[in-house]
Amino acid sequence: MRTQFVRRTAAAFAGVALAAAGLGVAGALQANAATTQQSAVSTPAAAKSITIKSDKATAKAWTKVSFTGKTSGIAKNTVVQVQRLQNGKWVNFPATTKVTSRATYSVWVQSGRVGVNKFRVVAANTASAPISVTITK
Repeated sequence: MRTQFVRRTAAAFAGVALAAAGLGVAGALQANAATTQQSAVSTPAAAKSITIKSDKATAKAWTKVSFTGKTSGIAKNTVVQVQRLQNGKWVNFPATTKVTSRATYSVWVQSGRVGVNKFRVVAANTASAPISVTITK
């Protein structure tokens, strides 16, 4: 009977020791992963930027107005979305394109909203400065 008790106790201690060793390895792996993530966060990424130029400052209603620009730190084939300022909020305009391999883009819009229209482009959570195009009748 005593022999059985000793064997069971030894087996229980061995199981606890193995479990503790496993936790130690898992803890070390987690610590290593945290260190890796921390160093990845501290590495500065390339600054993202996007510019916009218009071929017209004034255009008649529904005339094509072309926007071109350059990007920096934004990957090729990233979608460039045109936005227009409406009632104090930037709203997606139905015009998109993609960043080229030369880090540029080109897109055109047509607007029937007479008056000053403010436009900008957004790509990869980066917005350009706004530009104004005056639309006339």
